[in-house]
Amino acid sequence: MRMGKKVLFINDIRSLLLISGLLSKMGYEVDLVNSADAGLVQLEDQAYDIVIALESPYVESWTICERIRNLTKIPLIVISLNASTETCVRAINAGADYFMRKPFGPLEFLARINSLLQRISPRQPATLIS
Repeated sequence: MRMGKKVLFINDIRSLLLISGLLSKMGYEVDLVNSADAGLVQLEDQAYDIVIALESPYVESWTICERIRNLTKIPLIVISLNASTETCVRAINAGADYFMRKPFGPLEFLARINSLLQRISPRQPATLIS
């Protein structure tokens, strides 16, 4: 695994602190924000290797995906607590690389992150869309 990758969690809740703590222990730098708007500001201000967005009761996951895709092409994982198949499909069509429904195990989650990050060339970090 490559060390020093930077992860942004959007709409983080307590249950995801365990996962972000695990990522930190594995060498990832993790930033947590509590809203889609704050996450978009972070994406404009800092470079990240991957974004993980938890579906919010205030903003549909597909809307978050569209807003993120207007800024960047970096890998995007959406997590939902109770999404329908339609919501999952809309989020993927709006740009999510993976849509994960809770519950899931930490090893599956890490495998998905690692598979997305392996697709990024180490010489060409993800960049913002011009």
